[in-house]
Amino acid sequence: MTIKPRSLVIGAATYVPGLRNLTGRRTGGTVSARYCYSVWLRHLCMLHRHGLPTTFTTVVELGPGDSLGVGLAALLTGAKRYIALDAVHYADSERNIRILEDLAALFRDRAAIPDPTEFPHLQPPLPSYAFPGEFLTSARLEAELRPARIDLIRAALANPEASSRNNGPVCYNAPWTAGMVEDATVDLVISQGVLQFVHNLPDMYNLMANWLRPGGIMSHEIAFQSIGITTEWNGQWSCSEAIWRLAAGRRRHVTNREPHSTHIALMQEAGCQVVTDERIVRDSGVRRENLAPRFRHLTDQDLVTSSALIQAVKLP
Repeated sequence: MTIKPRSLVIGAATYVPGLRNLTGRRTGGTVSARYCYSVWLRHLCMLHRHGLPTTFTTVVELGPGDSLGVGLAALLTGAKRYIALDAVHYADSERNIRILEDLAALFRDRAAIPDPTEFPHLQPPLPSYAFPGEFLTSARLEAELRPARIDLIRAALANPEASSRNNGPVCYNAPWTAGMVEDATVDLVISQGVLQFVHNLPDMYNLMANWLRPGGIMSHEIAFQSIGITTEWNGQWSCSEAIWRLAAGRRRHVTNREPHSTHIALMQEAGCQVVTDERIVRDSGVRRENLAPRFRHLTDQDLVTSSALIQAVKLP
């Protein structure tokens, strides 16, 4: 295992008052409508591929980041209610309205899904990047892209609700707390590159399962990587607790180091049946004998799984 010297410097700096605010200020590609379009359609295509529904009334997104674009794509394809939950307030109304207009144009044009040439790090990969007209039919899109529908969403973005108990199309809570979503009211919980940063995963999975109606779905793309802190992509699993704490510091976004098998087990323990498990596999950067004591239980599959899209259905 090799911790990057820069990681140690940054980790130590986060303990200095004022310097922590210099880390974690941006959250990824969600400032791009094309990125959000690609994320949403990848999740939908995988749901369709595994025989799961692609239409939802209420959608909750964890960690939307710099915009609400993924949720806006959900609203433009049939969702009636979108609830965004984030730890920090990143998104702003002006950006969201601009992304809404760009997304509407992409759907009107039935644009192909942006592929790895445009977004090489975006997961999961798809067998085809053609527009999925088999379930996003012309009739479905025409109903959701009506000017009156766009106007309703635009107005909601100008002043998004703070309470999920109201009936408007957009609710944005940042920072959010556990009681903001009512139990058994949600059809889909979605996240993209978020759950690797959650530090109380058992509670998070139980919360999400409670939010879902019976038959509701969770769809999560999760990375199992050191996020650049070590030279090996999975070097986090060979770090001692003391070294990891020093390198991680008080950054806003630092991996919880939990492997693929932990997420699968927690979904099942929360009363959900895993239907989709699309793993991205890489050669392990660390040998089993070099694993830290906490991670010696990792399976051979865990060691080579760098990310996965996991979709699960809440059991009755």
